[in-house]
Amino acid sequence: MELKILRSDDQVTYVALVGKLDLAGVQQIEMKFTAATASRRKPVVVDLSEMSYLASLGVRVLLSTARALSAQGLKMVLLNPQPAVLQVLQLGKLDSIIPVETDLGRALALCGVK
Repeated sequence: MELKILRSDDQVTYVALVGKLDLAGVQQIEMKFTAATASRRKPVVVDLSEMSYLASLGVRVLLSTARALSAQGLKMVLLNPQPAVLQVLQLGKLDSIIPVETDLGRALALCGVK
């Protein structure tokens, strides 16, 4: 699992998760992901287009980050999940808690970025 920081400024944090977010993937990126997202106290867009697998531990990471941001009045939006990853999000009803978008412009707009 790889975490790529695509944008990190005073308006938004835009990151990409690449690979499998399974036990090994969570162990590799959880602390970095939290530091790059919730700890910054900015809205977050997470690009999932290159995530090939999402396990329950990965769902926990996404959900805990979204909740931490929500407690600060901030949003997290998931962008372009692969079909298998989207299915996991839908089965776990995570897509009703964290918005899922297919367009970066709409994802940024949901985060309040102009």
